[in-house]
Amino acid sequence: MSTDTKQSRSRPGVSLAIIVGLVVALFGSTLVGQLDLAERLGTSAAESLLVNSVTMWVLVGGLLALVLYWEDRPLASVGLERPTRRQVIGGIGAGVVALVLGLLATGLAVAALNLQQPETLSTISSLSLPVKLAIIGTAVVTEEVLWRGYPIERLTELTGSIWIGAATSFVVFLAVHYPAWGLVGAIPQAVFALALVGVYVWSRNVIACILTHAVINSVMILVLPTFL
Repeated sequence: MSTDTKQSRSRPGVSLAIIVGLVVALFGSTLVGQLDLAERLGTSAAESLLVNSVTMWVLVGGLLALVLYWEDRPLASVGLERPTRRQVIGGIGAGVVALVLGLLATGLAVAALNLQQPETLSTISSLSLPVKLAIIGTAVVTEEVLWRGYPIERLTELTGSIWIGAATSFVVFLAVHYPAWGLVGAIPQAVFALALVGVYVWSRNVIACILTHAVINSVMILVLPTFL
């Protein structure tokens, strides 16, 4: 869908629904994390990660319900619609390029600063394949709805500039992920987040971003740990 078409469907102006939606999208996972549900309900690393995955799906379900029933808008208003062939190819290609650049940047930083592998990556690499697939599936879908589609579209409406929405998405995404990944994880995360935001700004399509994210996470979680 073109930018003009999306803007023709927009309803400018701040509303309580949009405020709630932005809080849920940008900060919902952090706020829920303060409840320590993963530690209370999960007795192992795998169980804790699965609890986090369920939490993310609940947040996405709530956000999409808000879009449909409180805002009374279609899911296309947050970029959830069938992608074109060009968007599919662009999304996959961006994932490959982001992987190469992210790993190169990380390798240089590790060599120069003598950084250690993030504990989170070590934890994930020790999990069973079904759990890894569940984590990948959750992240590539829920994170694109929460940190790309909804906030970029709604902040673009409110401010008149897609770059404000894009910059907010980029900064909050990195800030939320930093505690778990640390500096060595933040380096590739910055590259990946830039690619994901760039794909959304270009395509205005969440599915294209999901494809980009799927390429990145599949290699980072399923392939990379075997070489470390």
